[in-house]
Amino acid sequence: MTSIPFVQPGMAARDVSDTFTSAEIFNSAIPHPVTEDFPVAAHVALPAFSVVGLAASGLSLALATFAYASGRMASGRLVFSGAGTADDTITIGTTVYTLKAAPTTVAGQVKIGATAAETASNLIAAINGGAGAGTAYGSQTVPHPDVAAQSDAAGIVGIVAKQAGSAGNAIATTETGSATAFANVTLVGTTAPVLDTNVAQRVAIYRAGNFNPDALNWDASFDTDAKREAAFRGAPSPTNILIRKRL
Repeated sequence: MTSIPFVQPGMAARDVSDTFTSAEIFNSAIPHPVTEDFPVAAHVALPAFSVVGLAASGLSLALATFAYASGRMASGRLVFSGAGTADDTITIGTTVYTLKAAPTTVAGQVKIGATAAETASNLIAAINGGAGAGTAYGSQTVPHPDVAAQSDAAGIVGIVAKQAGSAGNAIATTETGSATAFANVTLVGTTAPVLDTNVAQRVAIYRAGNFNPDALNWDASFDTDAKREAAFRGAPSPTNILIRKRL
């Protein structure tokens, strides 16, 4: 389910009245609001009362009934001030990474590079299970189960929890050695999701109702009243959505 742009003129229904305020969502009980559940793919965010396209089922447009948004993932940052020293450790959650001049097959070993940026790059590869197994990091290392890593700048490793929610703030981030420093002892900054958008969900969508267009969340392409009036044109039965604007 994604927002889709305006593509053709026309309208499903149009009525004008001065009997309601512009802040109202529903202008009338006729037609009676009707909802139906539709699947939404993982990692899709919808503000409440979004005008959305039901592309997967070949329909026209409908309205999301409520906010559907992922939470913010907890994150942290590890700064390398130097290339590091053998046996320095970086701990993320319960996983320990150990700097080595020459990694072996041992899980968690990370090659010390010629520069801080190179060591940081090797650590990112180890955390993500990226290229370099057996050379940049120990060949038995597996991707971290709870976080992903990225380069925030040369010598700076950004750590991001894979799931939103309070559990991310409990992921420990500690280090030993003088060449590395985490900003905090755990990841920070998570917010809970409105719904768990890490997995596919079913969301209630309005298929009927009398709505004030000024109170809806439209795709940016619906930038005129004429386009909003036309938005639901051609929607198949049982869609019965009226767009009714105050004079």
